[in-house]
Amino acid sequence: MSSWERLRAVRTGSRAKSPTGRLSIAVCATPPRLATLTRALLRMGSFRPPPEAAPKLPLPHVLAVMPLDEGPDLEVIGVPLDGRFSPMWPLALSRASIAVRLDPSAALDDACAVVGAPLVDAATIAPSFTEDDEDEVAALLHAAAERA
Repeated sequence: MSSWERLRAVRTGSRAKSPTGRLSIAVCATPPRLATLTRALLRMGSFRPPPEAAPKLPLPHVLAVMPLDEGPDLEVIGVPLDGRFSPMWPLALSRASIAVRLDPSAALDDACAVVGAPLVDAATIAPSFTEDDEDEVAALLHAAAERA
Protein backbone atom coordinates (compact mmCIF):
# COMPACT_ATOMS: atom_id res chain seq x y z
CA MET A 1 0.00 0.00 0.00
CA SER A 2 1.45 3.41 -0.93
CA SER A 3 1.86 6.21 1.61
CA TRP A 4 -1.00 8.11 -0.06
CA GLU A 5 -3.31 5.09 0.33
CA ARG A 6 -2.24 4.64 3.95
CA LEU A 7 -2.89 8.30 4.72
CA ARG A 8 -6.29 8.08 3.05
CA ALA A 9 -7.04 5.07 5.28
CA VAL A 10 -5.86 7.05 8.33
CA ARG A 11 -8.19 9.87 7.30
CA THR A 12 -11.15 7.52 6.92
CA GLY A 13 -10.39 5.73 10.18
CA SER A 14 -9.91 9.00 12.06
CA ARG A 15 -13.32 10.27 11.03
CA ALA A 16 -14.92 6.98 12.09
CA LYS A 17 -13.16 6.82 15.47
CA SER A 18 -13.49 10.44 16.48
CA PRO A 19 -16.44 12.07 14.71
CA THR A 20 -16.68 15.02 17.11
CA GLY A 21 -13.14 15.61 18.35
CA ARG A 22 -9.50 15.35 17.34
CA LEU A 23 -7.67 12.09 16.99
CA SER A 24 -4.20 12.59 18.44
CA ILE A 25 -1.26 10.22 18.10
CA ALA A 26 1.64 10.89 20.48
CA VAL A 27 5.01 9.78 19.13
CA CYS A 28 7.57 9.37 21.93
CA ALA A 29 11.23 9.45 20.94
CA THR A 30 14.52 11.22 21.44
CA PRO A 31 14.54 14.84 20.25
CA PRO A 32 16.70 14.12 17.15
CA ARG A 33 14.36 11.34 16.03
CA LEU A 34 11.33 13.60 16.50
CA ALA A 35 13.01 16.30 14.40
CA THR A 36 13.56 13.79 11.59
CA LEU A 37 9.99 12.50 11.90
CA THR A 38 8.64 16.07 11.74
CA ARG A 39 10.52 16.73 8.50
CA ALA A 40 9.10 13.51 7.01
CA LEU A 41 5.55 14.45 8.08
CA LEU A 42 5.81 17.90 6.55
CA ARG A 43 7.15 16.49 3.26
CA MET A 44 3.84 14.65 2.91
CA GLY A 45 1.18 16.75 1.24
CA SER A 46 -1.48 15.70 3.76
CA PHE A 47 0.15 17.37 6.77
CA ARG A 48 0.63 21.01 7.65
CA PRO A 49 2.64 22.63 10.43
CA PRO A 50 0.80 23.33 13.69
CA PRO A 51 -0.42 26.87 14.34
CA GLU A 52 2.04 27.36 17.22
CA ALA A 53 5.83 27.28 16.85
CA ALA A 54 7.80 24.38 18.30
CA PRO A 55 9.34 25.15 21.69
CA LYS A 56 13.08 25.66 21.92
CA LEU A 57 13.27 23.19 24.83
CA PRO A 58 12.45 19.47 24.40
CA LEU A 59 8.85 19.81 25.59
CA PRO A 60 5.84 17.92 24.22
CA HIS A 61 4.23 19.76 21.30
CA VAL A 62 2.22 19.20 18.14
CA LEU A 63 4.52 18.18 15.27
CA ALA A 64 2.02 18.27 12.40
CA VAL A 65 -1.70 18.35 11.70
CA MET A 66 -3.65 16.51 9.00
CA PRO A 67 -6.84 18.41 8.21
CA LEU A 68 -9.66 15.99 7.57
CA ASP A 69 -12.28 16.70 4.95
CA GLU A 70 -15.06 17.13 7.46
CA GLY A 71 -14.83 17.38 11.20
CA PRO A 72 -11.78 16.80 13.37
CA ASP A 73 -8.12 17.01 12.45
CA LEU A 74 -5.54 14.33 13.11
CA GLU A 75 -2.68 15.73 15.13
CA VAL A 76 0.69 14.12 15.73
CA ILE A 77 2.10 15.11 19.10
CA GLY A 78 5.81 14.75 19.75
CA VAL A 79 6.88 13.72 23.23
CA PRO A 80 10.65 14.25 23.42
CA LEU A 81 12.14 11.65 25.73
CA ASP A 82 14.32 13.96 27.78
CA GLY A 83 14.03 12.99 31.43
CA ARG A 84 14.48 16.58 32.64
CA PHE A 85 11.03 17.37 31.25
CA SER A 86 9.23 14.10 32.07
CA PRO A 87 6.81 15.87 34.47
CA MET A 88 5.31 17.54 31.36
CA TRP A 89 4.67 14.28 29.51
CA PRO A 90 1.31 13.43 31.16
CA LEU A 91 -0.15 16.72 29.91
CA ALA A 92 0.51 15.72 26.30
CA LEU A 93 -0.30 12.05 26.80
CA SER A 94 -3.68 12.86 28.31
CA ARG A 95 -4.65 14.41 24.94
CA ALA A 96 -3.47 11.41 22.96
CA SER A 97 -5.73 8.67 21.68
CA ILE A 98 -2.64 6.44 21.59
CA ALA A 99 1.07 6.80 22.31
CA VAL A 100 3.72 5.20 20.11
CA ARG A 101 7.14 4.56 21.61
CA LEU A 102 10.16 4.74 19.30
CA ASP A 103 12.75 4.61 22.09
CA PRO A 104 12.61 2.83 25.48
CA SER A 105 11.83 4.85 28.60
CA ALA A 106 10.64 3.61 31.98
CA ALA A 107 9.47 7.15 32.79
CA LEU A 108 7.26 7.05 29.69
CA ASP A 109 5.68 3.80 30.88
CA ASP A 110 4.91 5.48 34.20
CA ALA A 111 3.49 8.63 32.56
CA CYS A 112 1.20 6.58 30.32
CA ALA A 113 0.02 4.53 33.30
CA VAL A 114 -0.78 7.69 35.27
CA VAL A 115 -3.06 9.12 32.55
CA GLY A 116 -4.30 5.80 31.16
CA ALA A 117 -2.87 6.40 27.69
CA PRO A 118 -2.50 3.24 25.61
CA LEU A 119 1.16 2.72 24.69
CA VAL A 120 2.49 0.61 21.80
CA ASP A 121 5.98 0.03 20.51
CA ALA A 122 6.66 1.18 16.96
CA ALA A 123 8.60 -2.03 16.35
CA THR A 124 5.45 -4.02 17.13
CA ILE A 125 3.06 -2.17 14.83
CA ALA A 126 5.50 -1.14 12.07
CA PRO A 127 8.53 -3.47 12.23
CA SER A 128 10.52 -1.80 9.44
CA PHE A 129 9.86 1.76 10.67
CA THR A 130 12.38 4.50 10.03
CA GLU A 131 11.47 8.07 10.83
CA ASP A 132 12.97 9.57 7.67
CA ASP A 133 10.87 7.52 5.21
CA GLU A 134 7.45 8.98 4.39
CA ASP A 135 6.01 5.57 3.49
CA GLU A 136 7.11 4.12 6.83
CA VAL A 137 5.78 7.15 8.73
CA ALA A 138 2.43 6.73 6.97
CA ALA A 139 2.46 3.00 7.83
CA LEU A 140 3.15 3.78 11.49
CA LEU A 141 0.36 6.37 11.69
CA HIS A 142 -2.04 4.02 9.93
CA ALA A 143 -1.25 1.19 12.37
CA ALA A 144 -1.49 3.51 15.38
CA ALA A 145 -4.82 4.99 14.24
CA GLU A 146 -6.22 1.49 13.84
CA ARG A 147 -5.31 0.72 17.46
CA ALA A 148 -6.55 4.02 18.89
